[in-house]
Amino acid sequence: MNTYNEYEVKVERDVAVPMRDGVILRADIYSPVGDGAFPVLLMRLPYDKAVSESVGYMHPEWYARQGYIIVTQDVRGRYASEGSFEPFRHERQDGVDTIAFSRSLPQCNGKVGMYGFSYVGATQLHPAIDCPEGLTAIAPGFTNDGYYEDWMFKNGALHLAFVQTWATSLAPDKAIREGNSAVAAELLQQITGVREQFGYLPLDEHPSIRREYAPYYYEWLEHPVFDAYWRQWSLRDRYDQMKVPALHIGGWYDIFIEGTIRNYVGLAARHPNQKLLIGPWMHYPWSSLARDADYGAEARNVVDEWQLRWFDFWLKDEDNGIMEQAPIHIFVMGDNAWRAEQEWPLARTQYTRYYLHSRGDANSLGGSGTLDTAQPDKEPSDIYAYNPLDPVPSLGGNSCCVPALAPMGACDQRPVEIRNDVLVYTSPLLGEEVEVTGPIRAVLYASSSADDTDFTVKLVDVRPDGKAINIVQGIQRASYRESNEQPMPIEPGVVYKYDFQVGSTSFVFGKNHRIRIEISSSNFPLYERSLNRFRTDRKGGYTDVKVATQKLYHDVDRPTHVVLPVIPRQRGN
Repeated sequence: MNTYNEYEVKVERDVAVPMRDGVILRADIYSPVGDGAFPVLLMRLPYDKAVSESVGYMHPEWYARQGYIIVTQDVRGRYASEGSFEPFRHERQDGVDTIAFSRSLPQCNGKVGMYGFSYVGATQLHPAIDCPEGLTAIAPGFTNDGYYEDWMFKNGALHLAFVQTWATSLAPDKAIREGNSAVAAELLQQITGVREQFGYLPLDEHPSIRREYAPYYYEWLEHPVFDAYWRQWSLRDRYDQMKVPALHIGGWYDIFIEGTIRNYVGLAARHPNQKLLIGPWMHYPWSSLARDADYGAEARNVVDEWQLRWFDFWLKDEDNGIMEQAPIHIFVMGDNAWRAEQEWPLARTQYTRYYLHSRGDANSLGGSGTLDTAQPDKEPSDIYAYNPLDPVPSLGGNSCCVPALAPMGACDQRPVEIRNDVLVYTSPLLGEEVEVTGPIRAVLYASSSADDTDFTVKLVDVRPDGKAINIVQGIQRASYRESNEQPMPIEPGVVYKYDFQVGSTSFVFGKNHRIRIEISSSNFPLYERSLNRFRTDRKGGYTDVKVATQKLYHDVDRPTHVVLPVIPRQRGN
């Protein structure tokens, strides 16, 4: 992978790191054996420092061989560290204290970098608010800019599969720490069993998520709007303070891709030395295979290579040219190649409206739904019934964190496109390639017989062999159509305009492919089901379920459409 001189490595286990309040956190330290001073790379995680996120990155010892002191630390209240674990609450001050400890190590050259993905991206970004002495560069991967929108919720709907699998995976360590081995064994079994219980109602009485071992799950549900609870950890209002150079890393099929992009855009607008790297990856693993799609050899995991160059420049003062490269590198799916860009969204974007059409029967693949750039005239609405007890099953998508448990990646959508509660709109065969790179927006004109419901949108690539691969998807809870702070019910039967961002991607629809849009009211368990009753708590049970009649309008006055960020193709592409 590199031509670096490799060092022998010594390892110290469970080194005590005192926090300002006297709590002791424990760290493993991997040090190069040799004379001279070395920079520190710090990883703070809640998932066991012995693993150190090696499901994605090379092992800490690999980095130590390249001439770095690696400090991997269990965050407060996890595994070997003292204290009580409360997600996000202590990561800012504990991070600052651990950076000071790392900088004081005898062989440290005074420079500290941080890396890690998911929650471990948060443990970098929060101490970066304080720009502590010694923190020279970070590389937050696959992480968000806050923990309400695009983490716990998406336009009002709970990220069900992620939230429930994450909560169940965090719970066993608490029982182990309390010496309750029987409960720990039970909780460990429930990690895999949670998939069978995604459909359990009410959500706030989940049998696999015990309140005494995962109280934060119930705390999250008690804050269904963006309030002071979530605002305390939001990074957007703190970008001005975060002056640390950062390499932001993400994946097009990652649950946190929108937050990753917002972090880059927000910080790059205020500070120099920000870079963005986005591959065609799920939350993990990071490879050319994203379930049913293979994006070629160039889609392999290049994260360690980028990180090593990044930290060599900032922590070792090596002039390796990385800062002369374009600030953004994205993987363009379909072209199956990396491409350098200067800004996001791309300045050359041609935002193009694709309108939905039908004869009033766009239900399923057998319907008359079409998609093109011509505005509709007089067309009948499409109608379907949404039954929360028979939701549209998720096939792939942007979720987290275990592929075997949560819907992740690119999958063939034909099994759900045969359902009558899925409206399908397909373009003619493309005579030339169409590149879509950037944020995708949906504008729906719809009514419901309920006083609250969901509408889902999915962008799909239809290949010449008929296979239909999801590219990006989104959801809008009707009551959150105007605000995620003050949701309001809808009036049954009234047509509302729903204007929302579906998601971001970079994909080339090939010649003789088709562009497809799916519209429905569920994508489960990627998102929770609306029970078709207005309530913001998660106390609704099976007796609260209501079947809703949904109508989607696409006529001259109510032209439902999606806005695709089309990029002009250059000669040779």
